[in-house]
Amino acid sequence: MAKNRSNRMLKKLKIGAFQEFGFAFKSEFVKPLEGEAQTDLLISFLEEVIEKRGLALGGWINDGFVSKFTPGSATEEDRAAVEAWLSACEAVEKVEVGGLVDAWYE
Repeated sequence: MAKNRSNRMLKKLKIGAFQEFGFAFKSEFVKPLEGEAQTDLLISFLEEVIEKRGLALGGWINDGFVSKFTPGSATEEDRAAVEAWLSACEAVEKVEVGGLVDAWYE
């Protein structure tokens, strides 16, 4: 039996009309990056893709989860932008970007 919940509770629980989506990604480097090279690559990724699109990144450049920084959901266009940027990066050999999933309960 479905529970009857108020809009206030749905919003707090991030379900129903208030559900938010994000996506996971993994990347493998051509050769291991260490220290400043890895940090520079991460900063470029954050500035050129994540911040420009109003997204938030949990994880690191080689494995993470991306969601909207403000309330809302990441989009297919956000997924494509992350995948395109990582694929175009010379230091990255392989990229896997997952589908949109519930950012709170998945």
